[in-house]
Amino acid sequence: MKIYNRFTYGGEKTFFVVLTWIFMVVSLLYLGYKLISYDNYSTLINEWKLIPPTRFYWLGLLFVLLPFNWITEALKWKIIVSVTQKLSLSQAVKSVLAGYSTGFFTPNRIGDLVGRLFFLESSNRKTGITLSLISSLTQNIVIALCGIPAAILFFSYKFNEVKPHLNNYFIFTSIIVLLFLMLFLWLPQLAKKNKITRINGYIKGFENYSLSKSLLILFMSLLRFTIFSFQFYALLHFFGVPLLFEQAFVAIPANYLFVTFTPSFAFAEPAIRGSYAVFFIGSFSAQTVGVALAGVSIWVVNYVFPMLLGYTFLLNHSSKKL
Repeated sequence: MKIYNRFTYGGEKTFFVVLTWIFMVVSLLYLGYKLISYDNYSTLINEWKLIPPTRFYWLGLLFVLLPFNWITEALKWKIIVSVTQKLSLSQAVKSVLAGYSTGFFTPNRIGDLVGRLFFLESSNRKTGITLSLISSLTQNIVIALCGIPAAILFFSYKFNEVKPHLNNYFIFTSIIVLLFLMLFLWLPQLAKKNKITRINGYIKGFENYSLSKSLLILFMSLLRFTIFSFQFYALLHFFGVPLLFEQAFVAIPANYLFVTFTPSFAFAEPAIRGSYAVFFIGSFSAQTVGVALAGVSIWVVNYVFPMLLGYTFLLNHSSKKL
């Protein structure tokens, strides 16, 4: 029996390592393709040449906030997985960045969990799947809670009313968000009462969750949302889009709401982000090129950079496992 368990464990371990390598290689190939096929480098270079030196402090602010973006998400992940496994902050950061790497070519970045699970013990990966989904869920709940009121204000301003089909969309989305919020807060009670063996491995850690810990996770998601919203605000000013703070308070959350809930692959996000940025931010500014560049650039800074860094952690960690 010991020999069989060792063989089974070794097979599962090897399969997970191979699966992670497949995700990494395919993601890297997709990234290379997108960089080679991008046809607006000339526009980007010309715009860059026109930027006065006085605006570069906005770019500095963007990069100052970048590690805080990662650390905030890593702290949230550390808190979430603490119910089953203790991670150091360094391990949590590596886990989060690895998730960027494996989520690149999957719909709405669902492959993110593969990179995160890679840094968990084998016995904790079933629960880790649910924990990773909870991490994404809480961030999406916060984006929706901030974005829906902002979007209603935006469309009221743009059309002097919220059109019926948009009104129905907001009502439907609000109901779904509230249901997921209730599920998230109720999940610890579900875990304590769970008697179904098949799903026990996926939710077994939640019986140790408290309401205060759940609210802390939501707060960390809100803090991260605030950070990457300020990053976007800084990029807009860097590219010469003079957006007032009250305009940004409406347009940026509305923009993130539609970006987040539009089904897409991460490698297709530049076009989606650019188009939504032009629609929402462009309603307050005629600097269309600057708005589009900011929408694409925030994706490069907040996704491609950590994705490439995540590869180094995955390669280093996987070499230890093989």
